[in-house]
Amino acid sequence: MFSIVDVPFLQTGLGNFLSAHAVNIHVTKHHQAYVDTANKLVPESEFAGQTLEQIIKTSTGAIFNNCSQHFNHSFFWMCFSYNISNPSDKVLDFFSKAFGSLDKFKDTFVNKASTIFGSGWCYLVLKPDQTVEIIQYSNANNPIKDGYFPILCIDTWEHAWYIDYENRKAEYFMRFWNYVSWDFVESRLQLAKII
Repeated sequence: MFSIVDVPFLQTGLGNFLSAHAVNIHVTKHHQAYVDTANKLVPESEFAGQTLEQIIKTSTGAIFNNCSQHFNHSFFWMCFSYNISNPSDKVLDFFSKAFGSLDKFKDTFVNKASTIFGSGWCYLVLKPDQTVEIIQYSNANNPIKDGYFPILCIDTWEHAWYIDYENRKAEYFMRFWNYVSWDFVESRLQLAKII
């Protein structure tokens, strides 16, 4: 059975980025609905007993959508920390080599995220050829289906930002950086063996 990852800021929110109310609704209503639906559909299917990643790679329809959204949300929550930290020299060096600088990466990432039409996700990924790319995904799609390794993501679905930002979506994208867990990003880069 699938379950939601621990979200340490569920009751507190993330400072000036996401209110406690917005996080609570997002986790307990939206994310939980995907988990509940996946837990109903998967045991009665040919995907019973498979890992979330295995299911995402080969499923379609409602099973894919709910399992993929569970993965997307779980990964999204891990990208944040209430304990604000700066990226290490290794992380800064990685972004300098890959994008010219951390600031250039941030600008490119926000531009990609903000130009997704409708609902979706924006991911920084490592591709099998060992290159990194910022990729836009519509709806429930994600890098696992493509065989890519996710490093960082942002949720562009309206429910992720509308409670706190109303029509100020650009502000959501800019404040995202205030609570990114650079330790998590570094752990993903290390796991991918690119730093």
